[in-house]
Amino acid sequence: MSTRLNREVRGFGVAVATATLLVTAACGGDSSASEYQAERVPQQLILVYDRSTSITAEELAMYERLAASQLETLTHGDRVAAIELLQLSLDETPSRWAQTVPEREFQNREMQRDSVSRARFVRDARDYLRRFTENEGRENYLGTDILSTLFDVAEEVWAYPDHRTTVVLFSDMLQATQEMNMEGLIRMPAPDWVQRRAAEGRLPDLSGACIVVVGARTDTAAGQRVKDFWEEYFEATGATLHERNYAYRPVNIQEQPCPGRS
Repeated sequence: MSTRLNREVRGFGVAVATATLLVTAACGGDSSASEYQAERVPQQLILVYDRSTSITAEELAMYERLAASQLETLTHGDRVAAIELLQLSLDETPSRWAQTVPEREFQNREMQRDSVSRARFVRDARDYLRRFTENEGRENYLGTDILSTLFDVAEEVWAYPDHRTTVVLFSDMLQATQEMNMEGLIRMPAPDWVQRRAAEGRLPDLSGACIVVVGARTDTAAGQRVKDFWEEYFEATGATLHERNYAYRPVNIQEQPCPGRS
């Protein structure tokens, strides 16, 4: 083949390759992104908010900031749910909200409008979730029933078994009801409380859920005692609570707080 013809053939090949790339880019195609999306397990983010009077306005602002950062980790097909802690019992109607990030228009290609729809979803969700961190209207709270709320959380977990669930508890983790009042260790549960409840089938099933606690003290003896209870409790429910995920004022929440989950 002559040198001139060889150059022409190579030039034609480059032109075809360039044209292919331009068409692919115009369609928003990204095979690696598509393959990743196809293999990725959908995520469920459950945000649980404590708005009791023991939570300061500054802590509520921290909850809002960290919740917004968690929304940024969601992508197409992921789900987010928000639940406000019950005050006294499961007899109350919980304040809750849930939505799913819109799916891609085409699963085998990535369109620009998909990115737009995801960004719009994150923006709208962030704006809506501000109601769960409002400082006003908290004067008449009657209690803090974390234990009852976790049964509602378990229902959310099991409604989406194909999702990998992370539960973020924005709370000081001080159960405060007639039966149990952890504020100042007034009425702490008996040492065998979790064991007895588990034997009686009276614990929620949170199997597979990753637990993150934001707002709980760990720098005092009382705080450590409360933490010990919740560590035993969540282990009995089948959830995962790593020590690093139980904090008072974390700077951020890891994108994968429980790595290695199946």
